[in-house]
Amino acid sequence: MQAKSEESPDPASAEVRWYFGDFVVWEAQRRFERLGNAVRLGPRSFDLLLQLIKRAGEFVSKNDLLAAVWAGVVVEEASVRVHMSTLRKALGEPGDSDECKEWISNVPLRGYRFNGRVRREATVISARALAPEPQSDPGFAPLPVRLTELVGREADVASVLGALESHRLVTIVGTGGIGKTRLAIHAAESHQHTHGTEIAFVDLSSLISQDHVLGTLARAVGVPADLPDTVGAITHRLMGRTVLLLIDNCEHVVDSLAPPLAGLLSVLPDLRILATSREALRVAGEYVFRLPALAIPNAEQISLTQALNWPSVELLVERAKAAGAGAFDESHGPLLAQITRQVDGIPLAIELVAARLGVQPVVDLARRLDDHMRLYAFSRAALPRHRTLAAALDWSIALLGDTELRLFRWLSVFRGRFDVESALGVSAGSMDNEVAFDALISLVNKSLVFFDSNDAVAPYRLLDTTRSYAAALLAQSDERPALLLRHAVLMCDLMKAAAAELSDLTEQAWADRYAHRLDDVRFALEVCLTQQPDAKMAASLLTASAPLWFHLAQVVEYRDRVAAALALVDRQPVRDMETATWLNTALVSALLHTGRSTPELGSAADQALAGALAVKIPVLELQARWGRCTHDMFRGEYAAALGQAHTLMAAAQSWSDPAALNLAHRVMAMANHFCGHFDIARMHSEASVRVGGGLGHARANMVGVNAIVAAKAMLSRTLWVQGETAKALEEASDAVGRAQAAGKSVSLCSALYGACPVALWAGELELAAQWIHLMTDEAQRRGLVGWLRYAEWFSQGLQLSIAPDRDLYVREVASQLSSYDAPHREMLATFCIDWVDDEMIERVSRGGSPWVAAEVWRAAGWRAEQNAATDEADAFYLRAIEAARQQGAVAWEKRAALALVRVRLPGAQPVHR
Repeated sequence: MQAKSEESPDPASAEVRWYFGDFVVWEAQRRFERLGNAVRLGPRSFDLLLQLIKRAGEFVSKNDLLAAVWAGVVVEEASVRVHMSTLRKALGEPGDSDECKEWISNVPLRGYRFNGRVRREATVISARALAPEPQSDPGFAPLPVRLTELVGREADVASVLGALESHRLVTIVGTGGIGKTRLAIHAAESHQHTHGTEIAFVDLSSLISQDHVLGTLARAVGVPADLPDTVGAITHRLMGRTVLLLIDNCEHVVDSLAPPLAGLLSVLPDLRILATSREALRVAGEYVFRLPALAIPNAEQISLTQALNWPSVELLVERAKAAGAGAFDESHGPLLAQITRQVDGIPLAIELVAARLGVQPVVDLARRLDDHMRLYAFSRAALPRHRTLAAALDWSIALLGDTELRLFRWLSVFRGRFDVESALGVSAGSMDNEVAFDALISLVNKSLVFFDSNDAVAPYRLLDTTRSYAAALLAQSDERPALLLRHAVLMCDLMKAAAAELSDLTEQAWADRYAHRLDDVRFALEVCLTQQPDAKMAASLLTASAPLWFHLAQVVEYRDRVAAALALVDRQPVRDMETATWLNTALVSALLHTGRSTPELGSAADQALAGALAVKIPVLELQARWGRCTHDMFRGEYAAALGQAHTLMAAAQSWSDPAALNLAHRVMAMANHFCGHFDIARMHSEASVRVGGGLGHARANMVGVNAIVAAKAMLSRTLWVQGETAKALEEASDAVGRAQAAGKSVSLCSALYGACPVALWAGELELAAQWIHLMTDEAQRRGLVGWLRYAEWFSQGLQLSIAPDRDLYVREVASQLSSYDAPHREMLATFCIDWVDDEMIERVSRGGSPWVAAEVWRAAGWRAEQNAATDEADAFYLRAIEAARQQGAVAWEKRAALALVRVRLPGAQPVHR
């Protein structure tokens, strides 16, 4: 039926309420109540309900609901069914006075209809009523949304909050299923509301190795995991801020977690930590709160009213009603009390049992549960509460149908959250999709799979205790090897899809969609590398998942896993050349990320190129030659790099692939620039801009940088050397602007690689400072270690103008020159002629570092001049001018010419130092 319409005040100051049956929906406050008690709904389910009651009596199509509730988000149509199931569960059955048999009807091809009588009211509300809760830094991992109320834990919450007032590390300790996480989340929310504290949530449940603890902690507070000093970076991020870290499921990583937590607490006086674990962390100053089970009635003869005073019965009744159980009367008190005693008041066990009360009478359930629990009373293999939870799980599993049981076992392969498609993926080939979907919904309804309606990406997961149980069932079957392989294939396919979306999503949107997959990818690789060795599968997964590792700044771990996969290939009776080549190419990318040339990088680049030529796969050859060429440029071997660039260009021209041709032009531009062939470098940069117009962030551009941005970055540097300062600054600014608009960190750093030195050379110090700080911040934020080293070089150039004692700073840097590699020293030579030493002059005299040869000869002239060797200085300045003219390096020529004039005409303007 249509909702009654009334005149309402200004919506900015009005609260619209919708009434039906015993329910009230508060639209602006997004609150849903039944008889004055809050009913928990996730945001999507709430929005679905709102859409339906606003059009009560009408059929609303699935497409209309998707457009309204998931506007701008790509989700599968099954999402409507999933959330609708949650909504129906929350609403329960209509009463006799509600004038309908069911609240929501679904008619195929027409849609969903709300059948109840709806009344709308609007009243003026105060601004304070709509005041937002305290917010945490958007870079912090948020607390999970509580979908159900915390029942019977008021005293425990108060105890935890009290402990947090007087202790900076509080650990909630208890057995699995006792309710540690829910209590911690509730306490953290209350603490934030009282103190305005920022909160970051750290979930350790999905980790398969203690090695991943620090990286997970870093990501939770918005810090890259691959920085050289991760703990230092976390400390810097939290310094001076009042923060509460909620660290969940610590028990399996205590040894790796305790030291960094102790270190953080020692240097961050405003940091508090609330942890959950099955054992204490054993850190100095830790307050351990041991969480008991919910209190249970000790009397057998008890009325329902009396029983509801006990938290365990209160929880049982509330969850049973949510599962669709009918009304309980006073005679049910003894049976409900008996059930809570049978499961020892353990919340997870109570919820498992409550889920059955929606389809099973309480009398029958109590009797069957009693028979089952007696079987476990004779077991002495575990602690009593562990036996109780195992018994409750066993009992719940025994009631599953065959398809539900199989899917439950199969879902244990997921380490973290998953979506419908993933659940269907592990069942593909063994179970019809519709059957699998219905089984999934049934497992949710029976509380064996957790569903978070607030999560539009991956709303399903198994609780840690439940997953361990399901994994044990899978291990006992003969399905495990096939399921683990199916999971690995699924992760590989997902990572390929993720790579394809790199060009279409911002970094944050891409991370929101795929970052949670990291632990599943780790698990799949662990299987392929050790449990069920499969080098080809491991190589495919590593190649496909590279963007994920790089995006999450886990490149060191990625490098080590690639190396492990290569070792596995080498152990095979017959070495798979193609697999080894893919892996060596991946290893080159990981090693280049560090920004330094090493023997390991050279060896991997050589093997990658040799393998690519042997297997004759164009994309491998392209990536291998790019890697070899980049390696040569990193170590200052520019002639070798140019040779590789020419070969790469010839190959790219023969393939007729725009992305390959664009990359070849960029490599040619860079190699020619560093070889001092500035006219040719400019030509290739401009060609790359033309070719790159249609590529954007295409995956095919091989290195993850926007094609036009990268081309303009190198073009700006070349233009300045050629004396076109205004145009160079224009191209640099355009490159930075494009990269910022695209929201891609690697592209931004690439743009600033060209822009920062141009601003310094041009004397635009304010702009240089702005760009250098931007590059430093971006590289640190994303863990882009290779780009960070360039920012540090540019910062040294900037310090020349802002250091309190310039001469002292010049001497400090000069004393460190011997520890720098050739490319670093070349850049410094363009900033200050006092930063050129004998070794650099000798290198240029042998034909090395050609792009700065004129600057090095100018520095040699300056040194001669300082020693009063005027004729020698004159000769060096002439040599600098000649070198610059041959290269068309107008900027270098002007600097040398000014120096020459000053030598020949005493009293002329000072030399550029």
